[in-house]
Amino acid sequence: MTQCPRCHAPVEEQDNYCRQCGKSLRPGTGFLFSHTGIILMALVLGPFALPCVWMSKLITTPAKWIYTLLLALMSVYLCIMLHQSYLMIQDAAQLMLGAGL
Repeated sequence: MTQCPRCHAPVEEQDNYCRQCGKSLRPGTGFLFSHTGIILMALVLGPFALPCVWMSKLITTPAKWIYTLLLALMSVYLCIMLHQSYLMIQDAAQLMLGAGL
């Protein structure tokens, strides 16, 4: 048996969390650091999911690079689409203002 680093309660070797205070005894191994958790975070947070990708102890280094590349490509694509949307809205506003005169 070992001790919890936060509350010093006795914990067993196979425990992932302290039964007393709930502290994670193996950081980087929870749901958010799994493939499923990272994919869900990437869909919601985009490139802000990268810290969880690189802190994960469940994902191999090549997979981390693949996630990084995919998130970077997704971010560039979304920026391009946002810029094109802005240009379309600007053109529509000019057409509406020009037609009203």
